[in-house]
Amino acid sequence: MTANSPFFEAPNYAPAATSEHAGVTRPLLFGDLADEYDAVCSGAALFDRSDRGVLSVSGSDAKQWLHGLLTNAIAPLTPGLGCYAFAVNVKGRIVFDVNAFCLPDELWLDLDLAALASAAAHLDRYLIAEDVRVSDATGQFARLACSGPRAAQVAFELGVSNLTDMSALSHAPIPNGATRLIRHDIAGDTAFELVVPRGDAAKWWERLIGLGVTPAGHDTLDVRRIENGIPWLFRDIDDTTVPPETGQIERGVSYNKGCFIGHEVLERMRSRGALAKRLVALRIANAEDPPPPQPLLRDGVEIGHVTSLVRHPRGEHWLGLGYLKTNVTGYADITISPSGQPVTICSQ
Repeated sequence: MTANSPFFEAPNYAPAATSEHAGVTRPLLFGDLADEYDAVCSGAALFDRSDRGVLSVSGSDAKQWLHGLLTNAIAPLTPGLGCYAFAVNVKGRIVFDVNAFCLPDELWLDLDLAALASAAAHLDRYLIAEDVRVSDATGQFARLACSGPRAAQVAFELGVSNLTDMSALSHAPIPNGATRLIRHDIAGDTAFELVVPRGDAAKWWERLIGLGVTPAGHDTLDVRRIENGIPWLFRDIDDTTVPPETGQIERGVSYNKGCFIGHEVLERMRSRGALAKRLVALRIANAEDPPPPQPLLRDGVEIGHVTSLVRHPRGEHWLGLGYLKTNVTGYADITISPSGQPVTICSQ
């Protein structure tokens, strides 16, 4: 059964195209993709984040317990701080990625809604005698994000004057309310998210529209995060991937925090420099191929694969993310299968 986003009740919430994700209808577009793209690049765009879920982790052992299960340092977090991390299995393979937020009496684990059940099951597997309670808090909240150069001004209008000075994933309550603002650059641009009481969803959507923020859909967010090299779970991250391959080590893994599930494997890979593949950004002049994953070839030999691919809203070319084998030298003569179109590797 598919449910509507809580923002559907807002008068100015009128998506032109939608899709179902993990049982929730999410907006793909509100209008023209190019216009939405311009808004997030030069103004401020408003995104419905109902495709995200929240697990609440509480109890006296919560921080230390999560510290041993996630790849980043959780124990040092104090209320108002957060970090990005991976949960990996004993072989170092990614189970899910997550944003962890520390509140006074609990931690929130923010993750893709489609991963919520499997993430809860993974955590429960390691819950033995600790004083820890894990519960699904998704239904308590509505989530929206404001992204773009004007995001800091919009935050100021809401009563938060220091958005650009806030560290990544730090958070604070909006003055005189039950809404929490999180500094979260969801697609690489300056951005914040609001976690609002579910019953206030429509009011908050209208409030940001009133501040001149342009509604934008998931397709626009997809373009910007690909441009900024941000991998997504189920697209660029799966259970064959290890964290170092994603290019997110600096923000997602602490090698110095002590042991965690999969630590030995990741440390061995780090010390030996042993990676099978690495995430790269790519560009294709014409990519009228089937949806990813498509093989990347050189001289008929598969040397990688494409995981995400979108047409640029303001050009005829296509942008993508994918993985190249680490033993590949040089970037000439790479093509995408089955069309045989040349591929330009833009970053490594």
